[in-house]
Amino acid sequence: MTQKGKLTPVVLAAALHENMNAKGTLKAQFKTQFLSRFSEEQLEGIKQGIELEINDRKMAVVDEKIKFLEEMGYKVSK
Repeated sequence: MTQKGKLTPVVLAAALHENMNAKGTLKAQFKTQFLSRFSEEQLEGIKQGIELEINDRKMAVVDEKIKFLEEMGYKVSK
């Protein structure tokens, strides 16, 4: 059970989802109230972490498609 008001990854993700507009970008209010609290160095670290996660997800899709093709009898190499 989590403590009331405790910031957990699930709570942070929910806040991000709530603060997105139709174009999938963060609203200005979230940007000024949350992201402005981080230094430039911290933001770069967050950015690098996000880029790594995106790359990992893309590679998971590629691996899934390769597995599917191999199951269908195709020979696939990266």
